[in-house]
Order: sequence, then C-alpha cells, then structure tokens
Amino acid sequence: MESTKSGVLRYLGGKAHKAPPDLSNLVDDCIAQMREASFFRQVHITFPITREIDGIALAGTDLLLRGVDIARHLSGCGQVVLLATTLGAGADALINRWKRAEPTRSLVLDACATQLIEEFCEKIQRQIWKEAANSGLTATWRFSPGYGDLPLDVQPGILEALNASRTIGLTCTENYILLPRKSVTALVGLGGMTARNTGGCDNCNLYYTCKFKKGGNSDEC
Repeated sequence: MESTKSGVLRYLGGKAHKAPPDLSNLVDDCIAQMREASFFRQVHITFPITREIDGIALAGTDLLLRGVDIARHLSGCGQVVLLATTLGAGADALINRWKRAEPTRSLVLDACATQLIEEFCEKIQRQIWKEAANSGLTATWRFSPGYGDLPLDVQPGILEALNASRTIGLTCTENYILLPRKSVTALVGLGGMTARNTGGCDNCNLYYTCKFKKGGNSDEC
C-alpha cells in the first residue's frame, strides 16, 4: 500500500513524506476506490521473430515492428512476448464520474489508476522473466508502442495477435488510443543480452523522456 501511495504522489508531483494530511488521506481513499473499481486482466503470448528488411516480423501474424530502437531492444532475441493489460472500463468510469463533481478527486483517481496499471505490468513482467529463466532464456524489459521510434500504429496488430478484444475486452480507436484508457500493450524480448535485465537509467526505455531524471530526481523513479 505504501509503495502504491508513494507512486501516486510522484505522479502528482509530490513526495510521500511531504504530503499534507488532507492530500495524504485523499490518496488513501482514492487508491481504495480505484482498486475496488478495477478489474485487472491480462493476456500474453510468445511468438518467434524473424528480421526482415522493413522491420521485425512475428510468426503467424501480420505484425511488423519498425524502428531502430525496437531493433536494438530485441538484439539477439529469437522470440518476443506480446503483452496487454487493463484495469477495465470501471476505472475509466470512476475517473469520469468525479470530473465535474470533484475535479481534484478525479485527478487523484487518474494518478491512482496509472500507478496501479504500472504495478500490474511489473507483476506480469516478473512472471515473464521467471518463465524465461525456467526455460534457460534471458529476457528484456518491456517496450511499448510510442517508446523511442516504435510507432503507435502497431497497436491494432498487437491487439489482433493477442485476440485482446475477446480475451480482456481491450480495443483501440482509429488514432491508436487504447480503450479502456487505463491499459498497456508491450513486448518483451526473449534470448537477448543479459545486460538488458539490469536496472538503472541507462537501460530504461524512458531514458530520454523521464520527468524524474530531468528534475534531478532519478533516484525516485
């Protein structure tokens, strides 16, 4: 609970030990509300990959991963795990319900949902790493559409490959926005360099955009 709360406060631009009592209590209340409203669901499937002239192809799908950054991220990998997670429509509904009545609560609920989906992704990522290790493989950190130069237009292909609409109720708009909004798609390479598993800013996919690094607070990430 405390780590979740600290994460929410970071999204709100504050720190746990400096949060005024009224904000601290509001965050506690909103975390409880969001947990109750959320329906945590995920699907992940492993695909062999081949390197084509135009990008990285996933066997049995029409998906092509284009870009220098994803090619570098999957260097040495022979497989990729596609992953989709969502908090469900209830999370979006709760945030929207408070937008007019109490905008501050809506803002805090949004931060809570963002933190909870991140924690859920971390949990599934650790599961994937464990499965990889049991098979004698190394695994990369997860990489999402929009990171680096991997375009958002791969979203429909990822959702189709995972049959995510049927399995977890996840779709996307024509502008590639995921619905429900508090959802994440990502991929994890298998068989890559062990160094990709190490933490730290240099190996982070958000290295160039991290607000904590820019503010000199990378230790809080």
